[in-house]
Amino acid sequence: MKNDLFVDISAFMALNDAKDQHYQEAMSIASNIGEIKFVISDAVISETYTILRYRLGQRQAFRFLSTVLDSKEYEIVAISNDLRKLTLDLLEKYNDHKISYCDALSAAIMAQYKIPCIFTFDHHFEILGVKRLFFKT
Repeated sequence: MKNDLFVDISAFMALNDAKDQHYQEAMSIASNIGEIKFVISDAVISETYTILRYRLGQRQAFRFLSTVLDSKEYEIVAISNDLRKLTLDLLEKYNDHKISYCDALSAAIMAQYKIPCIFTFDHHFEILGVKRLFFKT
């Protein structure tokens, strides 16, 4: 999975909401990525769907869900007990920061599967030692 790219909720939100502060940047990034496998988890899917549903409505949320479930461009990682344990370890290690379970799980997946970068606008991943691609400085 070394050439894969993990996609975070903040990237999905920016790509789906023209009013998002990162919309233009996200669209530019998405149009320049090229052929790559996008890796996500059920936690990312669940949170993204829920936020889209509340902010933009059922149609937009369902379109997102249909896209990630039906596309061969996305790989949805099955969550093992080892990944849950690694997630817990990360949450304990960084307990002085407000790291969500979903972000820690994403970082754990990236570590276990050796995914080098994440498409995100969330600074918490830097705290977790994850290399963020495509963000404004």
